[in-house]
Amino acid sequence: MVLLSLGLVSCKNETSLQEYYVENQNNQQYLAFDIPASLLTGENSKLTAEQKATLNTIKKVNVLGFPLKDENKALYEAEKEKLTEILRSDKYKQLMRYGGGNRKAELYFLGEDDAIDELIVFGSDDEKGFGIARVTGDKMNPEALIRLLKSFEDGDLDVAGLPDLGGFLD
Repeated sequence: MVLLSLGLVSCKNETSLQEYYVENQNNQQYLAFDIPASLLTGENSKLTAEQKATLNTIKKVNVLGFPLKDENKALYEAEKEKLTEILRSDKYKQLMRYGGGNRKAELYFLGEDDAIDELIVFGSDDEKGFGIARVTGDKMNPEALIRLLKSFEDGDLDVAGLPDLGGFLD
């Protein structure tokens, strides 16, 4: 009886981030797409050697966005809370958090501090919506990934091949 009780207690019914993504990727409320590593590592003459090496550790990027509209505010809050609960799990380690007011972004990871297997970027804007990206790879360097994300923000990388997100958070 004791072993059965321990087994039941240890098998919590927690949804993983991957399960959440799969459950919602075809939901009409969401914008979902996958970016294969080949698209990221394609011809890009502006890449430094470090950026190329960092991109080569990435296998795939899964993106799930929830654009906020007047008619889905309650659902937005509920879904944002679900994701927050998933990310509070002990298996996800917070790398950094930034933002203020109605906007925030958080970075989490799975794996070891110096060789991560999955980077999670969760951003929200209480006027526009939220988005979550799962960057999966093999022994990715978190510091190099953050520098790479910064170069995307600064416009240093050509992302012309990526899906058009121009209207997503407008």
